[in-house]
Amino acid sequence: MVSWATIQTTVFLFGPILIPKLIAIVRSVNVRKTSTRAVDPRTRFGLNVLTLAVFLALASSSSYFQSENIITATGARLLLTPNDVLLRRVENLRLRQGLEGLSSNDAMLLNTLRTREGRLLYAAYGPKALIECTWCSISDPSGYLYYSAPTIAAPHVANIAVLGLVTSSLSSRVTRSFRIPATMAGLGVALGEFILLYNHDLLQNTQATLPTDINWYHWRLLTYRGLAIAIVNCLLGVMVYLSATGRYGFSGVSDLEKIEALSKSLDVGLSHVRTNLFVKSTTTRNESSLNNVSEFWRAEAANRRNVAIQLEDTKKQVLERVNLDSINDEAFKFTSNLIDAITATRGLVPNSKELHETHDE
Repeated sequence: MVSWATIQTTVFLFGPILIPKLIAIVRSVNVRKTSTRAVDPRTRFGLNVLTLAVFLALASSSSYFQSENIITATGARLLLTPNDVLLRRVENLRLRQGLEGLSSNDAMLLNTLRTREGRLLYAAYGPKALIECTWCSISDPSGYLYYSAPTIAAPHVANIAVLGLVTSSLSSRVTRSFRIPATMAGLGVALGEFILLYNHDLLQNTQATLPTDINWYHWRLLTYRGLAIAIVNCLLGVMVYLSATGRYGFSGVSDLEKIEALSKSLDVGLSHVRTNLFVKSTTTRNESSLNNVSEFWRAEAANRRNVAIQLEDTKKQVLERVNLDSINDEAFKFTSNLIDAITATRGLVPNSKELHETHDE
């Protein structure tokens, strides 16, 4: 499996790139908390489907839903337990389970496990491939890989179908915007499992000295597959929820929709310009229409001049009827009397002479 040195190298390579992005995402989420919106019903349906898919993926990663490992169940050793001892232990196991004895599948599997190569293949590909593949040969281990390919691909195809349903046209615009990343993530998990199984070294378990050192690769892949699918669906659900509530990412309108709206507005504006040009061209070419338009604008200009003259005359008439100096004097007298009254009530002696001098100045 992946060594600790490989994990350290990966962290040192991608850590400085991913950590600032995660910090920026967290800060963006905190900033947008004040302007959140409710999740619409279609997005809620997609989130419910993703939640169900996460629980099913986690359940598939548990040993309860995986195929039985008769070697660990009987406490045997992968390469050291003799065939007759393994046979008796499997028979006792079936009797304890309430069965009458070995089944046909048990007999076929024990027959394959008689050889050292068969036991190594059992640890890598599990019991199903060794029992059901009639054209596979121990001398050609790749046949078991090809036979296991449909079984490996089935859960990934189901998961990609779920991701396609969640991000389909039946869902909201928020979830539809994640269609390509979700599909690529699902395909990446499937491709990663195939690559890991293809590059697996069958002779790795020959160097194991203790039962805990045995690498049960088939069962580990089943566990990692369920966890990987659950992580992908969980991350997609989190991103959809954050985008749907306005906390991060999607603003409600995709880039394609923005481009379409902009192109439509440009088309409308262009049609208006073309209409104006057509009307102007028609008017200038028709002598009677041109005369009518010219007469209209001359009359419009004359009306504006008349309105301006009337406003100016009205202003002059109002100013002639009103004596601004007398109004100013009356306002000053009123103010002076008011100030004298206020100062008298406060016990102050008003200086009306100074006020009059100030006014005269």
